[in-house]
This record gives sequence, structure tokens and C-alpha cells, in this order.
Amino acid sequence: MKKIFRSFAFWFVILAVLEIYMHQIGQDSKSIVLIYLNPILRTMSRSDRVSDFINSGLQVSSGTIIGHISIYWYIGSIVTFILYGLILDVFRCLIRRLSSSTK
Repeated sequence: MKKIFRSFAFWFVILAVLEIYMHQIGQDSKSIVLIYLNPILRTMSRSDRVSDFINSGLQVSSGTIIGHISIYWYIGSIVTFILYGLILDVFRCLIRRLSSSTK
């Protein structure tokens, strides 16, 4: 259990859920935090084909200016935050192995 609390992936998932909650209650009404501060989602939103696919999902009501958003944006946010967390966990593991092998 302690290992889970020490992993970046766990805390990034918590951060993604809080970000989605902020978006739902209207604190991120223009989707700046949800989409535009996430490099992967920002790139996906600028591609016409990918953006059309993501916007075709189940529409969830939210506190945004438009009033609804596709659930695929939320799923994409969680998946990308898991990816970021796993990358940082791998870096931390590599640094620990390198530091223990030099001793």
C-alpha cells in the first residue's frame, strides 16, 4: 500500500480526477486546464479528425460555456495523466538503479 502512495501515477490520477471535478463544477469554464495545459490533449484538439472523433462521444453536462463536453475528453485526460505518471516513475526507478550501482 505504501508503494502505491509513493508512485507518481497514483497522484497524477488523483490530479486528473480533481481537474475533471473542477471542470464539472464550472471552475474551468473554457477548458483551459483540462485540454490546453495538457500537451497531448492540446495537440489532439488541433487535429480535425481526432477532434471530431473525441467530440462524437457521449455528451456530459458541465459548467462550461457550452454546457456540455464529450466524455472522451475526460477519459483522455485520465489516460494522459497516467502516462505522465508512469514516465516519471520509470525515471525515478532508473535514477535509483544508477545511484545504487555507483556505490
